[in-house]
Amino acid sequence: MKIFTLAIIVMLSLTGCTTSNNNLSNNHTLVEITNVPVDITLKFFTALADRSNGQGKIEQQIIDAYMKEHPNVKIEVEALQDEPYKSKVKIYASSNALPDIIQSWGQTSFIKPLIDAGMLAELNESDYATYDFVSGSLDGFKQGGKLYGLPRNTDFFVMYYNQKILSDNGIEVPRTTLEWFEATKKLRAKGINPITTNAIEGWSLPIWFEYIAQRHTGDFTKMDDVLAGKATFTGNEQFLAAAKELQKFQKDKALADGFLTTDYGASRNLFGQGKAAFFLMGSWESGLATDESFAEEFRNNVAAAPYPASDVGKLTDVAAWFGGGYSISANSKHKKEAVQFLNYFYAPENWPKQMWQGGAGIPAQKFDQYLTGKENNLQKGLVAIFSSIKTSSGTPIQDQGTNEFKNKIMEAHQSLMDGRYTPLVFLKKLDEAVKLNQ
Repeated sequence: MKIFTLAIIVMLSLTGCTTSNNNLSNNHTLVEITNVPVDITLKFFTALADRSNGQGKIEQQIIDAYMKEHPNVKIEVEALQDEPYKSKVKIYASSNALPDIIQSWGQTSFIKPLIDAGMLAELNESDYATYDFVSGSLDGFKQGGKLYGLPRNTDFFVMYYNQKILSDNGIEVPRTTLEWFEATKKLRAKGINPITTNAIEGWSLPIWFEYIAQRHTGDFTKMDDVLAGKATFTGNEQFLAAAKELQKFQKDKALADGFLTTDYGASRNLFGQGKAAFFLMGSWESGLATDESFAEEFRNNVAAAPYPASDVGKLTDVAAWFGGGYSISANSKHKKEAVQFLNYFYAPENWPKQMWQGGAGIPAQKFDQYLTGKENNLQKGLVAIFSSIKTSSGTPIQDQGTNEFKNKIMEAHQSLMDGRYTPLVFLKKLDEAVKLNQ
């Protein structure tokens, strides 16, 4: 993953930044569409369900601004949580009736079936030459040298924590996995939920395992070797040790009560309401510090740290990839207008600027010119992690294959965590999924 150049730029810019010019740079030209028909309705389908906070709020603000500037265009938004969203996309696809603009992920399990079925419109990559997309960020949205979508986020998994809960209980921010286990024991002994993340939806667990595996092997590419058929999970004792460690979090009650039946929203709320000390989630949750549905005390105390290190896995080894984005339906009756909206959406003063300054995450476009020097502590912590990255994982394992592969990978992790699988059986199930995917 080629995110390091941007990381260096951001690190340098954060040390001495000023509010930037709101205008487009001189060499940046939006692709304008002339003779736009009157009364166009674009259907916009997104997985940013919360329209009042974070990325969903900013997405809606840009949509509203576009409609105000283009009164002949109406954009109808349908927003669902990730998993319900992906289920409904399949329903739309089965009837060959995708909305004009859909949220897409540049990951094999999501985008390849849609491209293969001819359901996504090709975009002209040269139109975005001056949009400052991070090197490598478009790769997941390409097939056969053609571009079928644009990335929205630079994502990485981090350890969010509540500074007040740790301080009140005499706990330092864990920098190693051993320290993290010790911290969870102290919290559990005092009746405090240690760690929360979403388990019932399944997708966060493989990312967690990939982190733990790297902390045992010292190398994210060991898992890539397995996916490429060069090795197996069961043939590596370090993977077995990693599986035992992941299951240990559950056995030692380091995870929040009801962990196995907790979805994304519930785990986020548990942490935001001060009922859990740690939240294992992606960088897109920078909006925790500005979400007014949570108490001011929490917002002032939420912080982020890198996933704890080991002897061979460093704090600078980060599970990072490029997250969700947008694609256009090949069957859209208003394809040109949909493209015009995407060009507007990704203009530097729109998504990258507003996303960063709104505290909603890290865009997949250069954004150093929009650092203000007034970033909150959570934003600063996320930039510090991002700027420190030396090696990264790339696309999460469950998204590097078919839907069947993805489901088998997630089910194996859930079965490990609820005790149905031993660590060895878990690894065997992963190998079976990989074999079917090759």
